[in-house]
Amino acid sequence: MATWKGVLFTGLVAAALTGCKVTATDTHYESDPDHFISGLFFDARDTGRHYPAESWALTNATEACRGEPLYFETSSGRVRVYGSPAYSETSFRAAASELERRIDGVLSRFQLRWPDFVEDRTAAAPYPRQVIGCLSPNVAQSEVASASLSAVAFHPYYGQWPPETGQIVSHELVHFVQENLSRYDAGYSLLPYWFSEGQAVVVAGEPVAPVYQHYDYDPLRDVIPGDAANTPYRFEHYGLAYRYLEKANGALAMTVLLEMVQLLDWDGGFDGEISTGESRAFVEAFNSAGLVDHWNNYLSFQRFRSEYHDLLSSSY
Repeated sequence: MATWKGVLFTGLVAAALTGCKVTATDTHYESDPDHFISGLFFDARDTGRHYPAESWALTNATEACRGEPLYFETSSGRVRVYGSPAYSETSFRAAASELERRIDGVLSRFQLRWPDFVEDRTAAAPYPRQVIGCLSPNVAQSEVASASLSAVAFHPYYGQWPPETGQIVSHELVHFVQENLSRYDAGYSLLPYWFSEGQAVVVAGEPVAPVYQHYDYDPLRDVIPGDAANTPYRFEHYGLAYRYLEKANGALAMTVLLEMVQLLDWDGGFDGEISTGESRAFVEAFNSAGLVDHWNNYLSFQRFRSEYHDLLSSSY
């Protein structure tokens, strides 16, 4: 990892280089169990493939499967879902099918194929060639799914999933991909909350605020979930802020930005936060990535943060 990422970072510099949105309704998810992805059940006590135990890579929701030996693995071998034998076989298969069917679509928005993701994701994560799922009692019915670096947790009762489950899973898979591309072994996310949620909103195809409404909210001030105002439309503004960057620079540039954050985390020389709360790794990567505004002028993180509304005003 160190060699190829060092080459990537050097070349780019030389060239000038957690709360999630909930949209669940009261009606339920409908899918034909006969069309679930095929696979088999296994016991980790026989295979030795135990659920991840590294606390730095799990959250309260995804920690629920620690010590659970039962898992369902899809025929491709890419997806494995752990959980208590108290949960139905259908719930295991439904979660595995959602992950298997949606991961490629999410990765394509990052300009990645599955082999690229396997190569680029943090080598510190358990099972780098699999997407790990968890049927977790710590995921509320209204949330459906919740992602961490090592796993994606699901509400364990398939019959209670809402009809928009597919979109919610795609949103959470974005977070799973983000964390695997931007972290090496940091104990917390290195991405600002607005960026993490904004990218998830755009990639999952959720609503984005119209540009002319940009003054309604200041998304870049939401560095952590605790900074956010209690307004549901803030997610649309996170999407607006992220979409501005992607539109000016392209989706691949956003993926490279995440990989540069991971490289800086691996290097270990950019720990901590700057005065406004963002991780030093993210800010350094942003400033080194050669990002531009809609006029094709160099865009530093500090300028984007301070001139956000002026930039949006002049972009339409």
